[in-house]
Amino acid sequence: MQLMDGPMDNMLPIEGQRFRIDADIEEITLLFFREPNSQPLILIKPDGSKWYDSDYPLERVTWYTDPNFDMIKIVDPEPGPWQVAGRVDKQNKAIIVSEVRFEAEPLPKQLFQNERLKVEGTLYNGTTPVSTARFRETVVLDVLFVSSNNPDFDNFGADPTRVAEFSDNGQGHDEQAGDGVFTGRFALDVVPGEYLPTYQLETPLYERSFEDEAVVVEHQPVTIDFQLAEERGADNGIEVSLDEKLVKPSSVAINGSVSYPNGEERRFSVTKIDSFPHVIPLDNLAYGKHLVELTVFATSNQGREFELQFNNLSFISVEPIAEPTAEELAQQARQEAARKAELERQQREAEEQQLIVNLIIVAAVNVVLIAGAISFVWWRRRSKRLNNDPATAQKNAEKAEQKAQKKAQKKAAKSE
Repeated sequence: MQLMDGPMDNMLPIEGQRFRIDADIEEITLLFFREPNSQPLILIKPDGSKWYDSDYPLERVTWYTDPNFDMIKIVDPEPGPWQVAGRVDKQNKAIIVSEVRFEAEPLPKQLFQNERLKVEGTLYNGTTPVSTARFRETVVLDVLFVSSNNPDFDNFGADPTRVAEFSDNGQGHDEQAGDGVFTGRFALDVVPGEYLPTYQLETPLYERSFEDEAVVVEHQPVTIDFQLAEERGADNGIEVSLDEKLVKPSSVAINGSVSYPNGEERRFSVTKIDSFPHVIPLDNLAYGKHLVELTVFATSNQGREFELQFNNLSFISVEPIAEPTAEELAQQARQEAARKAELERQQREAEEQQLIVNLIIVAAVNVVLIAGAISFVWWRRRSKRLNNDPATAQKNAEKAEQKAQKKAQKKAAKSE
């Protein structure tokens, strides 16, 4: 995969502080390595004039300076002898940056979600592998997984994800620093779907990218669940399930670690699993949040060995409610019996009080009725006595006669 273009030799003949640029050169990019933390270089043109990192023709020159190197791109450089003033690194000298390209191992067509994949490649300047360690320090090579935007896959419209960075520093999964072999550790923590692997190369003056052939990231063939202890003293468990259509069950091995709520950390390995789902027991050391990390090694049914990484797994265990003892059960029974007896006593008292109230009401009603009856009888008797009295009879007759006269007068008045 070609990431930068420009056909020319990549070695700059330099004697002392001098080098020559031929007349047929239309554009050149020079990389000068300096002694660590030295001042930027000064370029002296064939006519004796000088260029500085802060004073050069912007329309023709691009100059990037770093604590340890200068990278200078010149359009239509003057032919002839040039000089450089400064503390040039005598071991690394200078390089013409030309056709920089990166060749990586092809990726498997079938990958898995959460897979970790080691990929190696070589960085070239022209046709020669880069052997200058300091040159490799000027290059950053990232890998992005870009969705193919195929609507048939779950990752349709997903944002690009950075999955790896290649390096040759002898750290991580890179076996040896400076051997010319760049190593990338792919972390496929992406949504399953179809992707275009995109390699991005960046130098201080150039950025190039290249898309590789599409690959498919399948759903992870291993799933993880947790089983929580339901009784005191029982173990928790990690339940591992497997899609046997994709993975050979006999090939599975697991490394893992658990961080307990009490601060203790334990590691474990499982190298032989007879059947799935398989439960890995975890000692129940403390109640609370447990942090779990797992690495699963297996072989696909296509014969490819792969590694899955499960980070940031967690579960929370809660202390089970203890079963009461015989003495506690007896105490609870006594308390319940006492509670029921108290309720019955209160109910009896309430019923007795209600009975008394009812009796009082009945008695009061009876008294009222008797008093009313006595009053009625007395009134009837008094009325009879009054009607039988002669004086009273005379008064009543006079009143009746007066009423009759008044009535006759009113009638006569109306006739007139």
